[in-house]
Amino acid sequence: MYKTLSFLSLMCLFLAACSKQPQPFTSFEDAQTALKSLNTALVQTKKIKIDTLTDEQLVFSDAYLAKRHAIYQSLMDMQLESNQIAQVNYLVIAERFPERYFNWPAQIDVLENMLAFDGTKHKPDNIIKWLKLTQDQLDSAKQSNLKLNKVELSLLNSYVDETLKNNKVQGALQSHLRAFSVYLSNYKVRGSVGLRGLANGSEWYQSKLNYFSGAVHSPLEWASLLNKKINMLKVTESISNVDVPKTHEYSFIVQVVKSSKQIPGLGWQSHYLDLPSMAANMNASASNSALMLVMMETDVGIHYHAWTLPQAKVNLIKRLKISPEFAQYLVEDIILYPGQSFSFASTTL
Repeated sequence: MYKTLSFLSLMCLFLAACSKQPQPFTSFEDAQTALKSLNTALVQTKKIKIDTLTDEQLVFSDAYLAKRHAIYQSLMDMQLESNQIAQVNYLVIAERFPERYFNWPAQIDVLENMLAFDGTKHKPDNIIKWLKLTQDQLDSAKQSNLKLNKVELSLLNSYVDETLKNNKVQGALQSHLRAFSVYLSNYKVRGSVGLRGLANGSEWYQSKLNYFSGAVHSPLEWASLLNKKINMLKVTESISNVDVPKTHEYSFIVQVVKSSKQIPGLGWQSHYLDLPSMAANMNASASNSALMLVMMETDVGIHYHAWTLPQAKVNLIKRLKISPEFAQYLVEDIILYPGQSFSFASTTL
């Protein structure tokens, strides 16, 4: 009897071992590739060729969130470098926050990206499904005191209007897009443009500050540190030789660090670059250091002190002597990419 039980126990262990699912990704590079494929509608890459979008590639759908979570879990089981661990921890923490309620990240013309695939043009069912989901999520978000800000709403309206105006869609998709346009025209934004205007927004912002800066300070502590440093600066020249980008597809910080040696990252908002590590390797000029310090100050002002867009714009112009157009662009970029400017905290403070 004892031998029989032992044999059965061994068989159970063997079957359990055989049924255990293998890890879907075994390296940081494999996981990054999987995330790039998943985020095709957010950041298109030439290396990934597809005809149409799958359910998993519909931004912030249930299938998308489940796949992304599985990739993150695989990463957590890997042996990674310290900077890679920091990235994974940051992304896993972000899963708890309200980003998923905003299916259409306003930085990106997701609709245009979806329409870029031939199969999607001729069979737009997935885009229609995604538009319905986006509207449903925005309605659900309101119940939890989560609303778009006026910069985000303005950008979404511009994407929809541009697509309709250029007759890029027809039939059922056009009807759904017109209905979504009406929905956006009646949408009531939140009062504050910063993250603090969202439920759990302060905690979300703190996690961004911690990750990008590599240090743990409260927004008030950062404000004090930055104010002391900025007051020591003497900006004698206007930063006027900057071509103001027309879109926010690439954040300003991504554009600044792109000239340095690339270090792979995992987040689509950083275009899969490790911004803190790359910023730490840069030798910034005095004018660029001043720019980053004032961007950090403005970042805290917007997302913690609830500065209005005009207040933030005036601060940038006064501190840096930049053009109103450049200041407007930077304010919008700080609103859309909270905390990224703190990638330069270690080299400027």
